[in-house]
Order: sequence, then C-alpha cells, then structure tokens
Amino acid sequence: MRAPLAQLEFDQEDEAVVVGRVIGDLESANADELRDALVRRLRNDSAGLVLDLSATAYLDSAAIELLFDLARRLRTHRQRLRLVLPPKAPMHGVLTFCGIDTVVEIDETTEAAVREMRAERDDSQA
Repeated sequence: MRAPLAQLEFDQEDEAVVVGRVIGDLESANADELRDALVRRLRNDSAGLVLDLSATAYLDSAAIELLFDLARRLRTHRQRLRLVLPPKAPMHGVLTFCGIDTVVEIDETTEAAVREMRAERDDSQA
C-alpha cells in the first residue's frame, strides 16, 4: 500500500520568517496545492521561507520544478527560500544532482536556516 501524499506543517519563527515542513511524498498530484499553501503563508514583508524537506520521502519532476519556481517567485519579491536537507536525507542527493543548490541555500537544520535568514534580513536592512 502506498504512503499518503505530503502533509504540510507551518511555524512562524517571527514576523519575517515562515517555516514549512513537508512530510511524505511531494509530486504532481499535490505540487500545486503545496505551492498555493506556501504562497498564502508569506506576507509581503516576510524575509522568506524556510522549507524543511528532511522528512520528504519522494519528489517527482513536478515537485522539483515547484522548488525552482518558488525560488524564482520569492526572488522577484526580494524574499529568499532556504531548504533544510541534512546530508543523509533521502532527497539531498536528488536535489543537489538537479542543481537546486545553485538557486537556493541548503542548511542541515531548521535552526541554522532561520538564523541565516535573519542574518541576511539584518544585513539588507543595515
């Protein structure tokens, strides 16, 4: 029996950083739904989104395109996307092979990603 599609959980780290966690499979059947949910959570004054994929078991090509598209969309609004992918996470090798690390920063932990997002925000406001 196949595992259920992804669940999406959110935390608001502060007024500027949204953290989303994807648990399960991310594929064409739920990629648009996920994109809409992520975009709805971001405010215009958000520094960006930290997306934790450490519990993501499967990504298809639609999901990978979603990540590239999300990075582009956020950049046009002067926001950032940071991914959380520990080196031993199942999707780490797949995403680095696809070149996601050329358009977004990858952190090993959510805490590191949030810390870096805040530092980038503070640097840009200085």
